[in-house]
Amino acid sequence: MRRSIPLWCLLSFAAGCDDEPASTAADARVDAAPQPDAAPMRDAAPMPDAALPDTALPDAAPDAMPCEPPESCPEGQRLVGCECLRNVDRRCITDADCRPEETCNEVQRLHICIYEPPPTRICPGPDCPAGADSALFAAAVSKVITPDGFEIAAPAGLDGAEINFTPPFGEGQWLDCGLDALCPDDDGYPGPDEGEGDGKMQGIWMAGFSSGRPATLCPPERIGCDGVDCCVSKWAHDDLNAQIVVIRQNGLTVAFAALDVVGFFHSDIERIREMVEPLGVDLLITGSTHSHEGPDTAGQWGPGNPLPAYTGRDPRVLQKIQAQVVDGIAEALGALAPANVQAGVIDTGVRGLSITDSRTPYIFNDDLPVVHLTNAETGAAIATMASFGMHAEVLWSDNQLLTADYFGFARKYIRQGLEAVVDIDGVEKPALPGTGGVVVFFAGTVGGLINPGRGGALDYAGNAPAEVHSFEAADAVGQTLAAHVLTGLRDGRIAPVEASGLTFATRRYLLPIANRAFQLASIARELIIRDVYNVALIGGATVPGEPMVQSQVAVVRLGPITWFTAPGEAFPESLVGGFPGRPTTRSPVIGDVAEHRAAAVCGADGLPVEGGDQPCVVRPDQENPPDWDAAPMPPYGYDVVPGEVPFFIGLGMDFLGYLVPDYDFQAVDFGEAPGDHYEESNSVGIESARRWWTHLNEVADAVR
Repeated sequence: MRRSIPLWCLLSFAAGCDDEPASTAADARVDAAPQPDAAPMRDAAPMPDAALPDTALPDAAPDAMPCEPPESCPEGQRLVGCECLRNVDRRCITDADCRPEETCNEVQRLHICIYEPPPTRICPGPDCPAGADSALFAAAVSKVITPDGFEIAAPAGLDGAEINFTPPFGEGQWLDCGLDALCPDDDGYPGPDEGEGDGKMQGIWMAGFSSGRPATLCPPERIGCDGVDCCVSKWAHDDLNAQIVVIRQNGLTVAFAALDVVGFFHSDIERIREMVEPLGVDLLITGSTHSHEGPDTAGQWGPGNPLPAYTGRDPRVLQKIQAQVVDGIAEALGALAPANVQAGVIDTGVRGLSITDSRTPYIFNDDLPVVHLTNAETGAAIATMASFGMHAEVLWSDNQLLTADYFGFARKYIRQGLEAVVDIDGVEKPALPGTGGVVVFFAGTVGGLINPGRGGALDYAGNAPAEVHSFEAADAVGQTLAAHVLTGLRDGRIAPVEASGLTFATRRYLLPIANRAFQLASIARELIIRDVYNVALIGGATVPGEPMVQSQVAVVRLGPITWFTAPGEAFPESLVGGFPGRPTTRSPVIGDVAEHRAAAVCGADGLPVEGGDQPCVVRPDQENPPDWDAAPMPPYGYDVVPGEVPFFIGLGMDFLGYLVPDYDFQAVDFGEAPGDHYEESNSVGIESARRWWTHLNEVADAVR
């Protein structure tokens, strides 16, 4: 398998980065991002949620300009006076130079566009009064978001098994045949198309692991055949989708969208929100499955390895996703029907799910919340919503085919059902009828670091795949998840509930990008592209402090069901607890029960002890283990949200990387602290978990 080089390492070649592989292939980092090469940003204290400007400036035109402004500015820049400024540089002259939500203010003798997030929005409320119809209406739509076409690397452009496609691109390194990927000598060649012969590779760069992994085409013999390795088209093994559910009650409308991508920035979601607001949508909740087998929607996995030459974000990909979500919501709004609801939470355990936890403490949140919506008049399925917390990367790093990974297989089997089988012990297992309708799967608590690196997948019959990282393995995980859902519906654990009192609360907030690598990737190299707030860019430094980004958290209640979001990769223990000497919430899996990383030599508290025979939350030889005395006491995430059916949506409303708990956050500039501290290198900073927790409590209290 390919080695994954951490983000910080790429910046410091002269410092002598350790580029050796992890102790085993399965321990290699799964989220490593590229590192731009530039001077570090100014070391300034983070700003509060809302900057406190010195003086508001009148919205008036300046005096006559002593210069001639350019006719236009390059993409990603805006005209301020006579100067083109990058969008990350929020200097201004008047309010007209700012975004609609910003005002031009004087801060430390500079004029800067300042944004102050609004207070918590609660609905029903003053700006969203409740209607008189207490009936619940629902509809669901599935939209394909697979890229429409792309160019591929030629064998000469690859670096053996490492799939290292590094600029400058030379002749013969890729097939410059346009977005239809048909070259003049190919059968069915229709003539030149967009991008053909332009000297630029129109590639799709796959997210996760290391940069420079180009998607490729499915071989013709695998298209349309019958088998787990067969492809739906030449562009993908299986289609990437946006799965959409809309619910309405008492005039309040909430839309959910689950996207088969690694993550979607808040500013990209805002473009969708702006387009659906006129349709009467009061709240849009998006969540990403965090797939490492799909296109780079963040920008940090573009061409080149170890250093990407430019962003991996493709505007065509982003625009298609946004357009399909808008169209899907519009279709669902036009198909709303009276709905009944079944809901519940299933404890999955770890058997058959290919679960590995590669960061201490070894705690797995095995909650599988399910919400099943049916047409109240016909009984037909509308949608089945679920959430599960493991990285979508069973295919691992050598895969080049676009796929939804195990989530795609789980959706298929929940919808279609599972056939009766005789398992490996000779026991007959019954057929499980499918639900029909649209199946909507969100990522759960994938942080800290829940991944399929060590294998362990089993299909419905209990058979293990021939290869740990394969479509057969992803299919097996999908079967196991589907069996949990379908069995829960059959035996009543997913039970009818009274669907009343639809309410929500949501909070926008700012937080600093404290991670130096992310600062450089977004500001110096323009790899990561998202809206930045409340700073000016002066001589390569951000003034008055670290650049700020906007994020968001939401809680939605419907009867006993509570959907709640986190804007990144939340750790399981943040929701369930389970630290040594601390209580747990609900019934998580405590300790490395599969003994992937630690033998069962611990006591009841999960800590190593002589003569111990219980699963461990930490290895006996762990370097720099967490300070368990500093681990938080309750309440944990599941404690603060109301309702009997908590439904967590990870990477919801944003993509901030890992939300590392305070007690064990150890970050160094351009490196990793000793022990298990990789996640800090792919986190916006310590404030990402802190501010999420603060504002989650606010919105949860608002709907309690």
